[in-house]
Amino acid sequence: MRKFPRMSWRDSDRIDRMPGYSPFIDGILSNTSLLKRLRPSELADPVATIRVRESTDSQLTNERAITNEKLFPLVRVALLYATDAIDESYRMASQISDDTAVYWCGMSHRRAGDFFNARSCFRRVGTHPVFELLHSRASAVSADVAKQWAWDPYLFVGMCEQEKFGDNKHSTELIKLQRIEFETMFDYIWRKSVAL
Repeated sequence: MRKFPRMSWRDSDRIDRMPGYSPFIDGILSNTSLLKRLRPSELADPVATIRVRESTDSQLTNERAITNEKLFPLVRVALLYATDAIDESYRMASQISDDTAVYWCGMSHRRAGDFFNARSCFRRVGTHPVFELLHSRASAVSADVAKQWAWDPYLFVGMCEQEKFGDNKHSTELIKLQRIEFETMFDYIWRKSVAL
């Protein structure tokens, strides 16, 4: 299994990505305005959102073969999520019958401030193959996460819920965790659904 480098949040605000995403996706993910808000009320970049909506699968993959037709739609779901098109991302993910899609639904509920349904989604998923890597990456930026034996989406939901109701001492950390979660989940769906 490929080892991921530790992320440095001081070096850049762009979303880290594995080498090999398509030029289209690299362009979207290089946008530094993405994933800056825990509960967005408007699109981070309306032009990027439109580009994601209107892109073809071939543009997304740069003509690479799609190896998992069931999972591949989550690439678009993730890009919409990153541009803060949370409702649209959720609607698309909820049409896919897969634990990874249910996890994306939970992420969307959390960002919409619907913490009850976020927990419900995470309960349905149970554990996920990315949790070990996600925990390792998130532990580098959060002492609370590092205290856990594995990635705990309920802990993250609880921290976001506390932030919503006025406990802002972890706001920067939560934004970093949100970004790490996105990057790790996106990389997983890309690797599972597109020929590398």
